[in-house]
Amino acid sequence: MRSDSDDNWDSIREKIIGLGEQSIRKSYYPELQQRLSELERFRALLDETNEAIFLCEVPSGRFADVNKSACQQLGYSSSQMLGMRVDDIIALDKMEEMRTIIFSLFDGKHLQNRKTIETVLMGDDSSQTNVEMSISLVRFGDAFYTVMVAHDITERKIFEDALKSSLREKEVLIKEIHHRVKNNMQIISSLLNLQKQYVNDEEAVNVLKESQNRVKSMAMIHEKLYKSRSFSEINFSDYIRGLVSDLFYSYGVDSNRIRTIIVLDEVMMGLETAIPCGLIVSELVTNTLKYAFPHQEEGEFRIELHAYEDGFYELIISDNGVGIPENFDLDETETLGLQLVKSLVNQLEGTVELIREGGTMFKIKFKELEYKERI
Repeated sequence: MRSDSDDNWDSIREKIIGLGEQSIRKSYYPELQQRLSELERFRALLDETNEAIFLCEVPSGRFADVNKSACQQLGYSSSQMLGMRVDDIIALDKMEEMRTIIFSLFDGKHLQNRKTIETVLMGDDSSQTNVEMSISLVRFGDAFYTVMVAHDITERKIFEDALKSSLREKEVLIKEIHHRVKNNMQIISSLLNLQKQYVNDEEAVNVLKESQNRVKSMAMIHEKLYKSRSFSEINFSDYIRGLVSDLFYSYGVDSNRIRTIIVLDEVMMGLETAIPCGLIVSELVTNTLKYAFPHQEEGEFRIELHAYEDGFYELIISDNGVGIPENFDLDETETLGLQLVKSLVNQLEGTVELIREGGTMFKIKFKELEYKERI
């Protein structure tokens, strides 16, 4: 049988519990409601974005959560996605790269690292979507997850493929242009060679031969351009070696009689600079072969090309032959070849220095010319 004291105690306990519940409601419920509201807003925000977002368990790769865009883009329901793994939505040839990144983040516990890759997502109908995906590692309690955010780059890929196709077409066109220019120059060279056979005057023959060699020097540049991977520049060091060899052959010079020393830095040179520079080399080497060693004298011919950090090039062509007369003035010369050299150096916005010690030396300094757009 209950006593009055028991009833009083029950009454007091109920009041204490009631006060406790009121206190909890006042102190915790508003905060919980606010947090729930924030989570709902955050969830709505994630669902409204166009990016596909995946939360995956590590190391199992099973999806713990996905947003609405991920489901829509892949054609799966949310419940279906939560029963799947990363392997189920990544193209087979891209999966190894994905695994490597995920496990490198997990093994190193790199929570602040974010990796970005291009990969391919597979839809429920086997459709493929090119995406750029950022992958980061997060930690909730003792568990690790990867957050993967995928941005659809299908349009960008289509544009890139169209651009690559257009570039390939232009490369073929440029290659064909250089090839045809080279062929046309070879035809001109052949015509000059044919014309020499009908000329008896030795001076006229020499003029035709020099013109033929000038055409050849330009044709060689176009030949190297259409054979190179880059259609805007050539390995000028290789070009010089080939040009010198051709000129020695053209003038029937025995390489044992005139020893050749070639010292060249590896230089890639654009068309704007290579053609005038190639003509300068042709003229000065020709000048050496014709005049430096008369009466079958022996000697030494040297050509150097140096590239400096300030952007300047230095071309040095020298020989230890009979030399140029002291009264010779390069600025007042009447010979076509050296007039051409002077004009080409000016075209390169460079300088030329003539040194007469122990033979003849030409020092030419210049910079790479900038391409000037044609109108």
